[in-house]
Amino acid sequence: MLFLLFFPFLLPFYLIRFVFRLVFGLMLLPLLMLFVAGVIVFAVFSALFAVVIPFIPLALVGFAIWAVLTRHSRAASAYPG
Repeated sequence: MLFLLFFPFLLPFYLIRFVFRLVFGLMLLPLLMLFVAGVIVFAVFSALFAVVIPFIPLALVGFAIWAVLTRHSRAASAYPG
């Protein structure tokens, strides 16, 4: 009941508070969007690395086999360099 008595006097302050919150919220929105974009990029790279990293030993073995078979074959040794 007391709130209804003082509401006409408090209404301008409530409106000013609403406007300030709206303005600051709209000013922070681009920064928030940049932060969300950074989090999404980080999540994509994390997922990509989580999929790729287990295959690194297979790639190293494949590279070792390729290096042994191509560098020491007679065809590769016939032409120096």
